[in-house]
Amino acid sequence: MKMFAKFFSALVIVLPLTAQAQTVQLTTMNWPPFFGESLDKGGFITAIVDEALAQSGYDSTIEFTAWQTALSTVKIGDKDAVVGGYYSEERTKEYYYSIPIYTVLTGLIKKPDFPLNNYSSFESIDQYNIGKLKGFVVGGSFDSFTFSTIKEYQEVSDAVKALNTGEIQLYADNLAVAKEAAKAEGIDASQFQILTPPLEENDLFLLISKSIPNAEKLRDAFNDGLIELQTSGRYNEILTEFNQQ
Repeated sequence: MKMFAKFFSALVIVLPLTAQAQTVQLTTMNWPPFFGESLDKGGFITAIVDEALAQSGYDSTIEFTAWQTALSTVKIGDKDAVVGGYYSEERTKEYYYSIPIYTVLTGLIKKPDFPLNNYSSFESIDQYNIGKLKGFVVGGSFDSFTFSTIKEYQEVSDAVKALNTGEIQLYADNLAVAKEAAKAEGIDASQFQILTPPLEENDLFLLISKSIPNAEKLRDAFNDGLIELQTSGRYNEILTEFNQQ
C-alpha cells in the first residue's frame, strides 16, 4: 500500500510536467492582407485564430498552399482546419463551421478600360470572361448562376495576371486582396476597381474537418476562445496592431 501511494504521488507530480497542449494543424491560401506567409504572424486573421485557440488551451501551426489543396487536405483529415473560408451549404457536409471571425466585401474586379462601371444583372455581364479561384465560394447568387465562361485559377496571383493581360475581363474576389497580389507581381494595383454593386459581404470562418477525432470539441473550444478575445478587448487590440481599425 505504501509503495502504491508513493507511485501515485510521483504520477501526480510527473503528469502535469509532461502533458502537452494538443497542436491544431491549420492550412489556408496566401490571401494578403488578411492572411499569408509573407505577413507578420501570418496576417491578422491567422493571429486571431492562433490566439483564440491558445485561449482554449491549443497550440497551432499553419501551412500556406493553394486554396483547393487546403480544402482537400482538411476534408480528408490530413490537416485539422482551414482558416478563412466563406460559408456554403455544400461545405457543411465535410466541415464544421466556427462562429464568424471577420467580414469582407467580395466584388467583381475590373480595369479602367472595362466598358461598364455598374451592372444590373448577371445576364448583362455574361458576355465577358470572368475569373475566380478554384474551389472558391464567391456568394450564393453568383455561384448559382450559370455563366458562359468562368475561368478558375489556383492562386490569386494567377488570376490577377490574367486580368491584367485581358485573358479575363472580371475577377471575383476582395479588392484589397487583388491589389496586394498585383503589387507583388509588379502590376499597377491602382488600376483595379470594383464593378458596382459589389457581390456579397462574406464572413470568414474556421472550417474544421469532420474527418478528425473530437472535431466538434475543437470547434466549440475555438468559438469559446474567440468570444473571450472579443469580450476581453484583445480582438480589437489585434486589429489595431495590424492597422485594421
